[in-house]
Order: sequence, then structure tokens, then C-alpha cells
Amino acid sequence: MPRNVLFAVAVLTLSAVAIAQNTNEVLKLSKDEQEMITLTNLERKTAGLKPLTPNSKLMAAARTHAANMAQLEMLEHTLNCKTPADRAKDAGYTYGWLGENIAWNQQSPKEVVESWMNSEGHKANILKEEATEIGVAVAKNTKGEPYWVQVFGKPLR
Repeated sequence: MPRNVLFAVAVLTLSAVAIAQNTNEVLKLSKDEQEMITLTNLERKTAGLKPLTPNSKLMAAARTHAANMAQLEMLEHTLNCKTPADRAKDAGYTYGWLGENIAWNQQSPKEVVESWMNSEGHKANILKEEATEIGVAVAKNTKGEPYWVQVFGKPLR
């Protein structure tokens, strides 16, 4: 990997941690979650957009949905009569804009972000200028198949 790309990854990673700390949120990210956020923010940087800040409430919504999809072995935006908006509300997130990407069985954060970037609707969410915050998650079903979630938001102010 070129040195300037490694530097950009490091800067984006450090920025995400610092911002979470500045808001007094204790936000522990798994390696896959951090990598998904970093790769998403690299795509945004390439498009000339500001990076997304991890948000604990959006993380909770994403983690709940990923676990639910993995448990039910279903790839759906609406499960148990709950939409992305319902999950955000349940997590205490009040939004002005909200979007969600889901995927199944990609084997790495790199693979899932690449697949989303090759899909018009998913790419539009990643590159949505209004989006300022993100929550991500991955959960595996009993067969070891990963279910991926990104929740994008802009808080209502």
C-alpha cells in the first residue's frame, strides 16, 4: 500500500477515535467495524466529502439489526416490523436524514465496501453529502456467514 494511503487511513482512524472521545462517548469498535468505517471514509474522501463520525446510537441500531438478520438468516431492511427509522428511534437517535446499507456473506470489510460501491443505491448512501454520522456492524449466523450493516445519519438539530 502506498505510504500516502497508509497515512490517510491512520488519520481517518485517529479522527474517528478522537471525535468519539470528544463527545464523551465510550465507543468500542471491533477491528471489522473500524475497518468498515475507515474504508467508507476513504471513499468519501476520494469523492471530496467530509468523513463520517461514528455515533454510539447508530452503532447500537446497526449492531441490533446485524444480529437480528444473522439470527433469522434474512437479509432485509425491515425485520420484525422494524424499519431502519424504527431502529434508530429505539436507539435514541433523532435524525434529519437516515440511510442504511446491508449485505450478506462478503468475507471482509474491504469486500463489503467494494460491493456497496459497485451498487448505485448503496454507493449513493455512502456518498450522501448530508450524512455526517455512521454506525456499522457485522454479525455471523450459525453457519459463519456474515451479515453487514451501515447506518448513516444526520442528526436533527
